[in-house]
Amino acid sequence: MTVYSLEPHALATAADPLELDTRAPRGTYALVFAVPETTIEVGALGDCEFDAGGYVYVGSAFGTGGLRRVLRHRRVASGDHDARHWHVDYLGGDSDVELTRVVCVPDQNVECAVSSTLGASALDGFGSSDCTCDAHLAAFENTETATSLAVATFESKV
Repeated sequence: MTVYSLEPHALATAADPLELDTRAPRGTYALVFAVPETTIEVGALGDCEFDAGGYVYVGSAFGTGGLRRVLRHRRVASGDHDARHWHVDYLGGDSDVELTRVVCVPDQNVECAVSSTLGASALDGFGSSDCTCDAHLAAFENTETATSLAVATFESKV
């Protein structure tokens, strides 16, 4: 099984191996964010403090739109979509936060396995309201470390 590590701007373009502009494969994904030291209101979690670093949010997309969901997350992160439905929308939609990478694997439901293996839970309850995990957000020193660990963790689970 292939683990994809993609630049967000490549999604839904000719350079997108998932062809998200025309297809909707299901699977598990991770969004890597560069976050400055900041406080962000995260829906029902309230005001949440974030240390500067690289953050990995892990989610799954097994509904009708499949991994096209990451296109929505990219639009939120770029300021092109204002709706906030999930915890990650509040993080990614903050103007000081940058979406730097999307890591995903089609046809594999490894959301909780990847989240628990990444560890380094950044914020209890973040992204895990529909499972028993502590959180689906992990914090690391920088985005390079966050990306390499996300890729390695996906590769170990598929």
